[in-house]
Amino acid sequence: MTQRNNLYRRPSGIYVLRITIPVRYRAQLGQREIHASTRTTDQSAAKAVACRLLDHWNTYLSELEMGQSGLTEACKISMSKAVISVGELSAASGLQVEHVLRELLNNNVPIVYEANAQPGFLVSDLTEVDRESDSGGFVLNSAFEIGTPHAFSRFLKPFNARHTLLSIIETGFSEEVVFRIPGQKQEAAFFDLPGVRLTARSVLLLQVHAERFFREALSRAVSSSSTPPAFSVRIDDKTSTLPCDCCKPARAEELVSTLMATFLLRKQPSWKLEQQKKMETLCGTFVDLMNNPPLGALSRQMMWDYDKKLRKMPANRHDAARRHGTNDAHRLLALAEEHDEPRLSSASVERYLEALSSMFAWADRNQILTDNPAERINDKTKKTTRAQDDRSQFDKTDLDKIFSVFWFQTGAGERNKQGRFHQFRPHFYWLPLLGLYTGARLNELSQLYIDDVRTTESGVLYLDFNLDGADKVDADAVAFAPDKSLKTVNSKRIVAVHPHLIELGLPGYVKALSDAGYSRLFPELKRDAIKGYGKPAGNWFNERFLGKQLGIPRDGKRTFHSFRHTFITALSELEVPPDIQAQLAGHSRGNTIAATRYRKDAEAERLLTYVERLDFKLSTIAPFSISDGLDAVKHGLMRKAKP
Repeated sequence: MTQRNNLYRRPSGIYVLRITIPVRYRAQLGQREIHASTRTTDQSAAKAVACRLLDHWNTYLSELEMGQSGLTEACKISMSKAVISVGELSAASGLQVEHVLRELLNNNVPIVYEANAQPGFLVSDLTEVDRESDSGGFVLNSAFEIGTPHAFSRFLKPFNARHTLLSIIETGFSEEVVFRIPGQKQEAAFFDLPGVRLTARSVLLLQVHAERFFREALSRAVSSSSTPPAFSVRIDDKTSTLPCDCCKPARAEELVSTLMATFLLRKQPSWKLEQQKKMETLCGTFVDLMNNPPLGALSRQMMWDYDKKLRKMPANRHDAARRHGTNDAHRLLALAEEHDEPRLSSASVERYLEALSSMFAWADRNQILTDNPAERINDKTKKTTRAQDDRSQFDKTDLDKIFSVFWFQTGAGERNKQGRFHQFRPHFYWLPLLGLYTGARLNELSQLYIDDVRTTESGVLYLDFNLDGADKVDADAVAFAPDKSLKTVNSKRIVAVHPHLIELGLPGYVKALSDAGYSRLFPELKRDAIKGYGKPAGNWFNERFLGKQLGIPRDGKRTFHSFRHTFITALSELEVPPDIQAQLAGHSRGNTIAATRYRKDAEAERLLTYVERLDFKLSTIAPFSISDGLDAVKHGLMRKAKP
């Protein structure tokens, strides 16, 4: 039973032993070769490890010939069913569920979910669904508008299997709203929030992938029987053969993906879900591009190699993955080179490296690593633009374009042939006006309750940006706000309502909503689990309205936030006192203890004396049609509630 020492080197620098399976066992084991990692970047050490692994392999072959191996029985279990769940796979293999999930994650094993008359929406072309510009996520409202109501009874693939598995590892479940249709390149299934809950019992592997999973157990059989259950080969030595430049030898064989899962789990109580997703994407790119190296292989040179690869990655990975039909990082890198596609900017590369460095710094502080290999890996690119130039305010031409569309000229949108408002919602009318006359952030406006629109005893109407109520918590608090949040503590404030908004009918519309039994100012907006009510509103305004309808370039300069710039600039030009400007904008009220601790905010009556002086020279806008607005809300809610 001789076997040549066939070593090859992965891009990460780790040497891998290729073991050829004898012909007589290939049909039984279902593969021709085994690729077993030596977990070392040193060639001499890798050769020694390879010899040890071959000894284990030869012992395993002997046991297989004598019928002592239990692996074939496990294979029979998987082959007897078309699919097998992670829970069943765990029981059949004798491994804990978390071990199985991590191996599926590390080896990119495809997973599916079996829907049984599950109501949702079938979208024939994913490219037609609006995407969030910064995160690349899908806009559910857009999917529901272009999709067809459908009851799904078939296998579906989670859109981001990596995220699904990580969520189940960390919390025991994952809420999924987007699934791919197996065998279809562009078709997808969308489900309304809170989505489909996947657990170890409902995550399934197809037969072919279950068989592959069991074949991976050969690596365990090759390794020492005293090692912990895992599918990657481990060395039965107390001293690691890895360099261990940045970790203790006892931690050398742990994978970076395991560190990342622990890091995200520990940060979960203090991070909003949006931050968790962002860090998962940024740090996960290192796992993908560097082939999930063990901690013992981390080094400064590996960070430099990672930096080089990042600079060759496509500028927008989501778009590139959609165009090329693959999300494999190495394949996307090669295709970007082949087609000379735009690459990640230096600023983007810095963000990826900073995120990785923050994870390694956390691991260093918590004695998982002994050093941070990504610390200050590159000198930061000197910023050549002023902060105030990052976004533009809306000029007179922009405002004329925005406020000359149909619903501002008539007070309502257009009805379709069935008499319904299919392409119009009340927030199309009110959010731009409120953004211009209050300078409030989009999410602050989108999440307003009706009782946040208040009147003083003297009759001054104002908006109260608060965190009142049991289900509202501060953005700086530990718990994630399930319903409403503000950016900072200074965002708590009141803003007097401009007389123009009163003339256009805001008080009457608020009363009509209350009389109709609604509690929110914009009940038609669907809350996003990560970004709140502002996400669907932002996707409508920034992408569909400014970009597609008005043709304003989507270069990041002009967005809904530009209303805020316009508002604050106008206050400065009117020479409004700094403390009033700070209060209206929701900024810190001063730089001294007296200003921040002892001086109280101005009342609505005083604020109105400054707000009413704002004049943006808008073209004539028709008062809002309250009856049409209520119909539009009703039609929007009916559309969301379709089975």
